[in-house]
Amino acid sequence: MKARTSPEALPERLQALLESLTDRHLAERLERVYEAAAVAIDQLSHLNIVKYEPTTAEQADGADLSLWETMAPALRDTLVDVNHLIAVIRKEFPAPERSAGADSGWRPLPASADERLSQEAEVVFQKNAEQLARRVAELGERVRRPEVVTDRWELMTELQSSRMDFRSRIGDMVYLTAAAFEDVSREEVVPGYGVQMAAAAALRGALVDLRRSLQGKLERVARTAPEGMAGLTRQVAESLGSFATMPASLTLRTRDKRLLVELREQLQKVAGAGPVAAEELPRRVQPFLAELERIIEQLTTQVLTGHDRAAWSACNAQLEQISMHLHLSSRGAERVLQAALDGAGAIYGRSATFDAFVRKSRRAAAEGLEEQAVRETLDQFREQLAALPFH
Repeated sequence: MKARTSPEALPERLQALLESLTDRHLAERLERVYEAAAVAIDQLSHLNIVKYEPTTAEQADGADLSLWETMAPALRDTLVDVNHLIAVIRKEFPAPERSAGADSGWRPLPASADERLSQEAEVVFQKNAEQLARRVAELGERVRRPEVVTDRWELMTELQSSRMDFRSRIGDMVYLTAAAFEDVSREEVVPGYGVQMAAAAALRGALVDLRRSLQGKLERVARTAPEGMAGLTRQVAESLGSFATMPASLTLRTRDKRLLVELREQLQKVAGAGPVAAEELPRRVQPFLAELERIIEQLTTQVLTGHDRAAWSACNAQLEQISMHLHLSSRGAERVLQAALDGAGAIYGRSATFDAFVRKSRRAAAEGLEEQAVRETLDQFREQLAALPFH
């Protein structure tokens, strides 16, 4: 496993931006806020609440005292780091004091472009501090509601969604203030952003493979004798259980994981209750497949759009290198093709046709390709990339 960097370490591009600022006092203030933001994002990203999640769909005794005792440190640490960030923002960029009769909408015009950017950053920080403080208070109230306290799944859902929301808000704050000074991308300046996108892409790929596996098993229903249906049903339940143990599933939303656990338990009961009717398995699995489609679509359109475009561009650049190698009769063409196919895994899940091409081409490339095969794969790769649906 790759060792974690120091929690307060800033991305190189963000550090270079700070060093380029002529206003050193502003740069130092920004750096202190960014370091606190990096610590908060690191804590929110690595705090593992999966171990607290229920392993069954049924709630026998709700969220008992032992659960609260176990989770209290995790909740405390999350809020401590967010509150520390709020405190740093308020210290470095304090909200202006106004008298009761003052016009809160007026502010002197900035004397220079640097001052204008400084004021812009101040406003973004101040508003974010207000919103984060409000979100902290709301979380404290929500986790004490009866419907949350008495349902372990609801408690886990609340904690996970709050962590993701905190992380997103803090990342947006870092990106927006950094982009005020230079043209930068999120991945360049937001601490941990690349790791988060890679985890989301891995989850999408795992979900696509799970969907393909389940669809394949449903296709076997028509060819399975009545006495074999219970066994096929158990196989589907085992596939769901195996997915739940995969590292990629750690980033699956708790509410979606609950759907998986519920279906697995249903199928285990059906398989153990006697003969299974042919229509029983599709009836239970088809709605879950629809949920998988929803989750994959959300990841693609709401989380991974920028990530996918960057990966798409990187693949096209590698295809250009392959053409140059082929023109020179260089063996480097095969090496770069293999790298491009590996890189295409980052956009695995956007198109079933593209996914099938990547799987097939990877197998062929692993066995070794002659020059003509490399040329043919290159042409197909170009066509597949051009056909990818971007939103």
